[in-house]
Amino acid sequence: MGRSAPASTNAQPAEIKQVPRDGTVRDAVRELAAMSVKDMDKTRPPLREELERQALVILDRLSLPEKYLGFTMVAISNAFWRPQFEGVSFDRRLLFLPNCLRDRDACQGEFDSRGLLNCVGCRDCVVRHMKETAEARGYRVLIFEGTPPVLSELTECSADAILGVACLDSLDKAFDTANQMGVPSVAVPLLRDGCANTAVETDLVRSYLRAAGPVSPTKSRTYVPLLRESVRIFAPDSLAQLLSDCVSASDRMSTTESVALEWIGAGGKRFRPFVTLAAYAAGKHGKDVFSADADLGGLIPPSVRRIAVAIEILHKASLVHDDIEDGDGFRYGRETIHRTHGTGPAINVGDFLVGLGYRLISKQAETLGAGCVADILAQLSAAHLDLCRGQGAELLWRNNGSALKPVDALSAYALKTAPAFEAALYAGLRAADADVDKGVIKKFSVYLGEAYQVLNDLQDWREHKGNKVVSGRDVAVEHPTLLRAFALEAGAKRRLTGANGDADKIRSIYEELGVFEKAEALVEKLRSRAIALAESLEDPALKDLLLFIVRTVV
Repeated sequence: MGRSAPASTNAQPAEIKQVPRDGTVRDAVRELAAMSVKDMDKTRPPLREELERQALVILDRLSLPEKYLGFTMVAISNAFWRPQFEGVSFDRRLLFLPNCLRDRDACQGEFDSRGLLNCVGCRDCVVRHMKETAEARGYRVLIFEGTPPVLSELTECSADAILGVACLDSLDKAFDTANQMGVPSVAVPLLRDGCANTAVETDLVRSYLRAAGPVSPTKSRTYVPLLRESVRIFAPDSLAQLLSDCVSASDRMSTTESVALEWIGAGGKRFRPFVTLAAYAAGKHGKDVFSADADLGGLIPPSVRRIAVAIEILHKASLVHDDIEDGDGFRYGRETIHRTHGTGPAINVGDFLVGLGYRLISKQAETLGAGCVADILAQLSAAHLDLCRGQGAELLWRNNGSALKPVDALSAYALKTAPAFEAALYAGLRAADADVDKGVIKKFSVYLGEAYQVLNDLQDWREHKGNKVVSGRDVAVEHPTLLRAFALEAGAKRRLTGANGDADKIRSIYEELGVFEKAEALVEKLRSRAIALAESLEDPALKDLLLFIVRTVV
């Protein structure tokens, strides 16, 4: 008899992310995985919880331990997506390979600033052979160091399907995002983990590389077209057209204007404008707009695109001022405006952007209606004030050295981040003239914003610091983070002062006090609350969108 499958697992990640060594066991899991997806709803991507439930049933049937849960979830996901994956032409597919498959001692390739390996084709290298086989068929191949940035790659290129090779941990971090985006994705887990000279089922990789079939009659909903649209509107020609009646002609543009416009197009994930575009699409057109062949040009008018651009402009204005106040020297992998142009000019650029954002919205009154524009401006101005309140609280704590309590840090986080998400959502829904429960949107945004900020605190202790060059700066400047608040609450003020900004010492203190575990538990609690709130909505399009947002942001 097999054991009873629990509804969920509380096992630690390392305990559920192992690959069976026995090939017959792997084949048995994949066979049951193929059977398990036959009755699944193919019109939407499978939720993580669904994959976990199905995986536990399979493990139970095969009397396998829970350590193979992650592998089994990947097998089910592959079985779900394979028909849609096979229907995508080779030249519209991406292949992600891990650098750890190469022979580190013999490899002559070099990594660029993004962590992308420039493969030079060393002899008898498995990476080289996979790359050449894939490229011969038309794939775009990327070999990454660390977890591949799936979201940015998909929004910046024209690929419509992914084949990924990685350890289960990387697959969990990267390809769950692709799944939620609605991108047909199949993955081959490494047989042996590690950062060098790992192994993979090469025959299985080649099988997926060659896999081709008819276009699937059923396609899952996807957010990729809208994500790409949120990036495309910031391309130079598109941005110039959208801002044409708000800024000077290029030959008469002031230095302030040119620096501001260059900063708008400089970088960023463009997630806030995506939220506005998607909220409008969901409110105006329902779930049908989230299809791969939706005509976004006809479904989203220029006025709504301008509102989305304004949301990003106001965000970019806050970053200019934040970088000055926080003393940050880099953003988007480049020097900040106050470093390149001076503090005074940078403050002025930020102020210009604030005015530009509000002006751009106000000029949409003719097409969206004065009442609609007034409501959007009221929401954004309230968000603006809350952002300043939150940032001001942090600055006062830092400058005055006052005691920082976890509840105060979380309150500041909510003020700094939640209103931006709330305003982006509200703007799109109000432009669509959709029924908006402002209380639900506000509460959802608070959970999301707090979780985002806490997660950002945790990421400061990982290898990469997002879009900033300097890692661990929050520690060096004694930034008032929730992590620090947890440590202070545990009575570590004297020890933190004695550490004098030493990251290694402070890490040791945090680990001893369980600070990281507390923060991770809080992120999961806030994430669960946001998901529950989204699932309580009756509108299927808005519910699906909010679930995607929380699973992508947190």
